[in-house]
Amino acid sequence: MLSAMANAAVRPPRRHRLEVRVTPEQDALIRQAADLEAATVTAFVLDTVTAHAATVIEQRRDLVLSNQAFDRFITELDKPPAAVPQLSALFRRNPELPGA
Repeated sequence: MLSAMANAAVRPPRRHRLEVRVTPEQDALIRQAADLEAATVTAFVLDTVTAHAATVIEQRRDLVLSNQAFDRFITELDKPPAAVPQLSALFRRNPELPGA
């Protein structure tokens, strides 16, 4: 009992609320899974959604290329830079960067 109270004291307060509408079948499935995990529905949903959200973000954060695509990418990076006329004109009009 004391460890549960200690853990509750460490966690930041939950101030935001999410609501979702589910079908009766989805509700039954979620409740059954929560029961099997010995968790409340709220804890089960929050843990599951948070873990999935972290996975989605992690998968999108890293760029994974095949060896062939990586080689093409490096080849493009190694090419000499090409002038962009619009940027050249911009720097001629504003030679100093703001705040520099």
